Amino acid sequence: MLIIFVDAELIKNGTSYLVSNNKLTGTSLEVLSFVVGGIQQNQTFNDGIDGRSRLFAGSEDKFRKITLNIKADAYDIHDISHLRNAINELFDGEFYIREKRIKSVDVEYESPGQKTGELNFGEPEYVNGQQHKVVKVNAIDHEELLTNEFVIELETTDLPYGESVYTTKELNDTGLSALAEKYGLVDNIDDEKTQYVFTEKTFSVWNAGNVTVEPESMYIYITLGLVTTDGSLKFTNKTTGETFAFNKSVTNRNIYLDGMNIMEGTAINALRNTNRQRIRLVPGVNNFEITGATFSQITVSFKFYYM
Repeated sequence: MLIIFVDAELIKNGTSYLVSNNKLTGTSLEVLSFVVGGIQQNQTFNDGIDGRSRLFAGSEDKFRKITLNIKADAYDIHDISHLRNAINELFDGEFYIREKRIKSVDVEYESPGQKTGELNFGEPEYVNGQQHKVVKVNAIDHEELLTNEFVIELETTDLPYGESVYTTKELNDTGLSALAEKYGLVDNIDDEKTQYVFTEKTFSVWNAGNVTVEPESMYIYITLGLVTTDGSLKFTNKTTGETFAFNKSVTNRNIYLDGMNIMEGTAINALRNTNRQRIRLVPGVNNFEITGATFSQITVSFKFYYM
């Protein structure tokens, strides 16, 4: 009986491929290791006024590497060629990847003549609720053997961070336990702070990630529902000091802050009717206030991001 300790799930165009069992390579592959590297950074330094000291001026996160070591078992000599082609197809293009592992390798002690049962560690489970968007950057070296091992080198695209599979809107609507059972539990979730739809004029939003959510490059979608205002609406993240202002008079209109896009209803670009200020979400608590308007509810939907 083959015991799978580690596995990887690839999500390509909405279709899931488990490396150990999928429609392309069948059950011919086994993930031996799944290594998530640190984030590559570009650092900036300035010279001190004495001309000798070196002052750190900041850094920019670029990308991270993920390395898979994989064993392939072909059925026969002809299958070596077929499996090689299927492997190339499986890891081709851009996709999301998720890590799976068994929880424990503890084995019960057996006295002489005693049997504690079959060796069963269970199926690998998601280690967390995160995924990385990646692309393969190496050429796969296939040996002409029935059994061989090879390395897949991946690098992140778009962002170097792990992101939650689900949004806070899904967390609000579905509940923490249901999402954790389906997708795995992301870090720093507070089960008492899973509300992301509000009807009050002051409220708090919990960002469980350890990265600030930036609307320029990350998923954040804020809905101000059925807004009525004389043009004095102000929506403020008091934690960051950022205020979004809407200076047009409207009655019972939805206003959407979709990343960098501001929409009134679903068709009107409303950027010119604002102060062009975007709203960020820092890790932890973000305290909000809305003034100068009435509304039905406010939905703050975003993903958590992790270093």
